[in-house]
Amino acid sequence: MEDKILEDIQKNKEIEQQVERWDIMAKIVPTTFLLISASLTVWGWITLDTAFYIGLSIFAVTSVIWWFWTIFTIRYLIRILNRAATNLSEVRYEFRTVAKDVERMKDETRQ
Repeated sequence: MEDKILEDIQKNKEIEQQVERWDIMAKIVPTTFLLISASLTVWGWITLDTAFYIGLSIFAVTSVIWWFWTIFTIRYLIRILNRAATNLSEVRYEFRTVAKDVERMKDETRQ
């Protein structure tokens, strides 16, 4: 049980790091692409159409990768939430059992 908790903590840290990388990539890649493609277009090394299709290709590949990453991450988070809900239900049941036992012990001491 404790190994599973440690594994979940490690996986959560990995997801947090992945989100940070996606955030950095979302800021750096478009800016870098625009600067490079604008420079190459101004110097005449590529046409505007070529820059457009290269950008479109990069966007498509990034979208597909992000989509699969999102699906796998959501699936993992749903598993964690379901396990937490199950564990909370078990704890609630145990509390109710203890409360009934305490009430029964009180009743026995009163008699």
